[in-house]
Amino acid sequence: MPIAKNIDDELYELNKLLSEKEEFQLDREYQKEILEKERKFLEDLKTANEVFDKRTLMTLFSLLAGKHLTEYIGIVNSGKEAVVFKARKGKFYRAVKVYRVATCDFKTMSKYIQGDPRFHLRKSSRRQIIHAWVEKEFRNLRRASEIINAPKARLRRENVLVMDFVGYRGIPAPKLKDMQDLDWEKYFKIIKESMKKLYEEGELVHGDLSEYNILVKDDEPVFIDFSQSVITQHPLAHPLLIRDCINICNFFRRKRVDCNYKDLYKYITGKEIDPIDEAMIKQL
Repeated sequence: MPIAKNIDDELYELNKLLSEKEEFQLDREYQKEILEKERKFLEDLKTANEVFDKRTLMTLFSLLAGKHLTEYIGIVNSGKEAVVFKARKGKFYRAVKVYRVATCDFKTMSKYIQGDPRFHLRKSSRRQIIHAWVEKEFRNLRRASEIINAPKARLRRENVLVMDFVGYRGIPAPKLKDMQDLDWEKYFKIIKESMKKLYEEGELVHGDLSEYNILVKDDEPVFIDFSQSVITQHPLAHPLLIRDCINICNFFRRKRVDCNYKDLYKYITGKEIDPIDEAMIKQL
């Protein structure tokens, strides 16, 4: 019996060592894989002339290391305040929006956040405001995507937001402004119904709606970019909605659709435009 027990013990220790060795080897291979992804990502950034602070780079790498993303593929759009990357999670494509901490208009951001009862900023640091801004967009997207055609937000981390990619096999869907020969009457009807549903059911106002922030996929409009969106209780909700109505009607009138921003506003809210709210548009 003692001999058998010793043999069992030795086999157990041997299996344990083998298991630890295999685990160590797998861990080393995974680390090599992550390092290769980091190297490729840095090279892509260098080629695209994109510069981020060290903390942002660490956040982007952590999404790879945590297996939230498989790889970054390239840049879809680059602006003063944010960069949007195309990425993959397994066989699914993702859009990764990265806000630039150094160049964001944090004063405007603060104005939109302070009036939102969902957020209470204790400090006014630039990074904290941007983190709250990303959290706001994350929540807005989650709410909107349950009601209208909008990308679903997947996760947020500091100044980085990951959401569904709107496109075809990794090719971004075109913007409404770039489309030709659509049934413009049909699209106006869908968009105004979506604006109404967003207002009534989601209690949200997009706040920056135009032909630039509407994509076309599967012959349907898709609303994107909900960073400026506010809840209907926000002090700026109605001025922003009036501006959205003006933008949408200006675009569709150029497409020979008979529409008026005051009628659109009344269709969405059931009320006439308050002249005070309309006058506030100049301050936005």
